[in-house]
Amino acid sequence: MDEAEKSWALKALDLHNCPFYTKGDSLQVQMPGVFGNQLTMCSMPIATFIPVAMDGSKPEGQIEAGYKNCSCRWSFCKMSKLSKPAVQFEEVLTAENQMARPFLEQMPVMVARAFRERASALRFRSGDVILQANTTSSHFHVIVKGMVRIASRGGDGRVLELSVLRKGDCFGEMSILTGAATSNQVDAVEECLTLAIAREDFHKLVAEYPVLSIILYRMLSKRIKATNQKLAQLLSPGLSGDLRFFAFTDLIQTVMTARMTGTLVVEQSQRRARFGFREGGLIHASLGNVNGTLAVDEVLRWNSGSFRFNPDQLPPEANLDGDTMAILLEALRRMDESSVLEKLADGLVEPLKTP
Repeated sequence: MDEAEKSWALKALDLHNCPFYTKGDSLQVQMPGVFGNQLTMCSMPIATFIPVAMDGSKPEGQIEAGYKNCSCRWSFCKMSKLSKPAVQFEEVLTAENQMARPFLEQMPVMVARAFRERASALRFRSGDVILQANTTSSHFHVIVKGMVRIASRGGDGRVLELSVLRKGDCFGEMSILTGAATSNQVDAVEECLTLAIAREDFHKLVAEYPVLSIILYRMLSKRIKATNQKLAQLLSPGLSGDLRFFAFTDLIQTVMTARMTGTLVVEQSQRRARFGFREGGLIHASLGNVNGTLAVDEVLRWNSGSFRFNPDQLPPEANLDGDTMAILLEALRRMDESSVLEKLADGLVEPLKTP
């Protein structure tokens, strides 16, 4: 086999301060191409591995690379083909931690590559309706930048905000898979960029890469399980439950939609936060000595803990002002920006440049 035709598989073993990969991530090299399911890839492990690939004398081994205060260790092995479907199925079926990752990063390398090649980049302005309710979706979308709102219009004409999707999330799959009309509307709450693949191309992609159907059904199963957990918690007396199954953002929106009045108590370890609502409007937030939007920002990062809503406990003195959804969206935006700023401060990534 010619050197340019040889294929290699790389897998991340150990990572320190890496903003691009997580342990277990994989890359595939077929000279001169490099294929990965990440939207952004680091050049350091590739630059280190290329001389090994060109030499070709080692069929397997490990490499180490680093840049400033980040470092990594990768294993590599020579492959006869660029991808092996059986390995892809095994990786998808056994990698439970993949479910928490962005949609594209759950795919095997070649599937993610094929998806990006067939998708189109679509831009939406704040307020644009991306997907109308009661219509059949023509595209499956993956959010690359920005946030969208899933909303439903009640019988009285009032818009009920159900959830917010962010970078890495996807929508439109139910209508694409079933052919049924959508029940909710999807709006851009800020400037958004999505990778959108047309219905016909999406069906062809699933037929060509059956492993994609496993990822989709696993995602839908997770959503159904989460919905069932939420329903059980909503029907429990006083509205109480676990943050592992009922995200804080969903909790705020549930109280807002139901126009509830009272105090929401959220606890994690020895920390206790209180959020006051008046007819669904968030008017108070406190976490120890932290108050207002700073308390919202902090609890938004909690992935575990318990909560209970006390309808008989009047909300404390107001320290928040404005629309509840606007407060929540601004907190989500600050959280996204802070993660980028932390990496910039460490000198690990370059600032994004706008055209």
